[in-house]
Amino acid sequence: MNHKYLIDAHVHLNNYHESERMPIADHARELFAKMDEIGVDHAVVITSYKADLDRPSVEELLNLLTEHPRITLVEGLRWRGEARTDLFHLEERIRDGLVKGIKLYPGYDNYAINDASLESVFRIAAKYGVPVMIHTGDTYSKTAKVRMAHPLLVDDVAVDYPDVKFVMCHLGNPWFQDAAEVLYKNDNVFADISGLTLGEFTYEFERYVAMRLKEMITYMGNPGKQLMYGTDWPLVRMKPYLKLLGELNFDEEQLQNVAWRTASKLFRIDEQLLIDSRARKPAAPAS
Repeated sequence: MNHKYLIDAHVHLNNYHESERMPIADHARELFAKMDEIGVDHAVVITSYKADLDRPSVEELLNLLTEHPRITLVEGLRWRGEARTDLFHLEERIRDGLVKGIKLYPGYDNYAINDASLESVFRIAAKYGVPVMIHTGDTYSKTAKVRMAHPLLVDDVAVDYPDVKFVMCHLGNPWFQDAAEVLYKNDNVFADISGLTLGEFTYEFERYVAMRLKEMITYMGNPGKQLMYGTDWPLVRMKPYLKLLGELNFDEEQLQNVAWRTASKLFRIDEQLLIDSRARKPAAPAS
């Protein structure tokens, strides 16, 4: 059973290791090379909650990737500290179609998913119909506060903002059952399966993750409506994730939904772009 197209709904262009640091344009070329190698037709690139030497700003990525047909850009919210996201300019980028979603980093950026100050952010998302992606569960940083990113808190905002579509990134790992309940209960909540390991899966951990995902799928009943494929590259290798997708025993319709159709609807990715991607391999962005 094969998927018609493949959208990776969760990738970054950040440098995570000093020994592997590279310019943004080189990192983008590596992304396109990996997409071609694995057969990824389209990628959702997400900016960080901070902008520095290792984390490009949304402005930098717009300069590099605007108009590129294989990329959809989601803007990470910088919500604490001195360099906060200017919501006026964020709204402009969304209005102009440059940015197709907002990413929240609760725990990392010292606020909780249901922080009352986020109301203005959710109002912008509702106004333009763009999804709000939310980091849920375990964090890459030891200084982040995991309780602020618990998936049950997504239920709070899903209920309070029914016109907003929320995406639980990483399935709330390790609180898979809690995430499954939030998905089952709320039609306006989605999830990607990204970032469930670092690098590559060990054999034992891959079996464990597959088992937990299958339990979620059984509980949800129709996972194809709300789950999306995503990797969290470059923190996670792409090839093992494609193998994991194949082990989840989706039926034909569920597989197409998880692999590309749900992400295409949520981020408004025209299927013609996916057709064109299959027909040719566009050049990576220039330096």
